[in-house]
Amino acid sequence: MSVVTRREAGADVCAQVRDGAWDGARAGVRAVVHVVVGAVGGAGASTLAALLARELALAGGRVALVDLDHGAGGIEVLLGIEDVPGARWSDLLQVRGTVAVEDLAGLLPRWRGVEVLSGDRSGAPPGTQALDAVWDALVRGCAAVVVDLPGHCPVLPTVVQRLCGPRSEVVLLTGQDVLGVAGALTVRPALGDGAVRLVLRRRSRARVSPSEAADLLDLPLGTLLPTDRQLADGVDRGFGPVPGRWSRLGRAVRRLAEGPGPGPGRAHRARG
Repeated sequence: MSVVTRREAGADVCAQVRDGAWDGARAGVRAVVHVVVGAVGGAGASTLAALLARELALAGGRVALVDLDHGAGGIEVLLGIEDVPGARWSDLLQVRGTVAVEDLAGLLPRWRGVEVLSGDRSGAPPGTQALDAVWDALVRGCAAVVVDLPGHCPVLPTVVQRLCGPRSEVVLLTGQDVLGVAGALTVRPALGDGAVRLVLRRRSRARVSPSEAADLLDLPLGTLLPTDRQLADGVDRGFGPVPGRWSRLGRAVRRLAEGPGPGPGRAHRARG
């Protein structure tokens, strides 16, 4: 495997998919894949992706967290691992072909038992050949892979289709309010007919009930995420988002990790 640092990235993956440059669906996906998509800005999709990956890692097995939100400065900032040695997307831009699973072992920085493949402040996204090669190695070598994917990608349906296989699901996160549900209704058609679960960021004095939101979106409700004011303090201090495992937020993430998820026949609730 060739690793070249800080090289010209080329076009963003979304643009390359739109232009038809991303070829070759991956076969033999082995990891369970969770693609976390934020329907609206500020919903906390990156935080949820990190917490879900950490919860899955606590269950044992190799878990990777993949940052595909290349305009956000890197999920490493949220996790407080900017100075931890290891490869970022900008270091893997020239990777091509088939990558052996063992080539990635020990290459990525770790956060609380999770291998993290993050963007960085250079903002360099991977080209599609690099993304294809690295993604294939991760899903062959990990028990679970969690992806932070922005909902504003203009070709979201194609990206979701490329990332997801038979053991995959999309977690659609939005706020428990009118604007949040409206944003989710806009994003929902792009997520396809595979396994999709709804997660709501709980709002105080919400006028939209969880059941109403689930019915409008025709999706099963994975969980409600309460606000945990300690998270921001942990991030500011460089520890990353770490709620107490038995806090309300910790229990909500655990329910999401343990609940019905990826697998054959886990399609969204059938319409009418």
